[in-house]
Amino acid sequence: MRHKNNSGDRRTYTERRRRADRRAPPAPSAPGFRYPSWQEQRVQYLTRYIFLLLGVLFFNFVVGIEPAHWSPAALNTAFAIYLLFNTLSFLHARRYPIHHRRFYLAMWVDIVITTISVLNDPYAIPPSLLVFIMVVLGNGMRYGMRLFAIALVGSFIATMLVLSTRYALSGAEVSPGLLFLNVFGGIILVYAYILMGRIERSRQELERHSNLDTLTGLLNRRALYEIAATLFQRQRRTRSTFTMLFADLDKFKAVNDQHGHSAGDRVLKAFADILRQTIRSTDVAARFGGDEFVVLLEDTSLQEAEVAARRIQEMVGVWTREQGVDFSVSFGLGEAPTHGENFAALLERVDQAMYDSKIRHAGGGLAYALPTSASSG
Repeated sequence: MRHKNNSGDRRTYTERRRRADRRAPPAPSAPGFRYPSWQEQRVQYLTRYIFLLLGVLFFNFVVGIEPAHWSPAALNTAFAIYLLFNTLSFLHARRYPIHHRRFYLAMWVDIVITTISVLNDPYAIPPSLLVFIMVVLGNGMRYGMRLFAIALVGSFIATMLVLSTRYALSGAEVSPGLLFLNVFGGIILVYAYILMGRIERSRQELERHSNLDTLTGLLNRRALYEIAATLFQRQRRTRSTFTMLFADLDKFKAVNDQHGHSAGDRVLKAFADILRQTIRSTDVAARFGGDEFVVLLEDTSLQEAEVAARRIQEMVGVWTREQGVDFSVSFGLGEAPTHGENFAALLERVDQAMYDSKIRHAGGGLAYALPTSASSG
């Protein structure tokens, strides 16, 4: 067991914490954005491939159908470029599921290829216009209100431009009906945005309540398992590491017995506040159950995690002296994948380390998990 807490470690962790706080906030708290899972994004890419296949079949294999303005070779070249872009984007998304620039770029490429298809659709009322709806739904509703608004406006402008271009190239004059269509389409977009805003707010509220522990305001166990699964997927792709702190409040039962459950609730809330004050905005803190808590620290070594754990213990000591409530906190520390290649295995070893810490130190201790290849300490 190692106990290393020099000023260099403290300074390193503090610097890393400040740097992390300057990074973009974690996915759930980014305003106007929703971050779909990799499974959701795979469905979106599959939809793109299906519509691309339908476009190729429509313009190349339907009898009597010819592109209205481009040559078949030029249109197929555009489809081939879109296929290449979509494939490269898919491979990038597998490695980096959350990437703002890719979200925006993919949406605009979708709008461009749909515009090209509508321009070359030989029908007077082009059925390919419906693809714009799929662009809005696929790129907007999956990613939150910000991208939804941009997808709506972009698709609307593209629709009006391509319809006007079709009129101009066919030699027809712009009719009052086309102007009315523009106004009517704009009203529909505004209504759709208002309606979607209400749906999104309700969804966010429901998601927030379903992910949070009602007493402490930290993530609950269900949300912890979901985030941990994502972290392990990322770890396997990038060969990175992250650390886990497993915290257990010592003498918590005595607090409830001597001061009542309201005092116990106050202790849990106070400890949750201490966690929020200590960890970075990019770290994950959850109430695992009862008086047990789990913290996941990305881009943090075990030694730096120990610095954070000891700082939490110091802050708990200050709070207990000020409030006259006697309790402390024991920690188990572990690293993925060194101490576990999945969440259950890592949690088991860190939990055991925390238990050993409580036994050896009678509370208020700290212990490292054993590597997966070790059988004894």
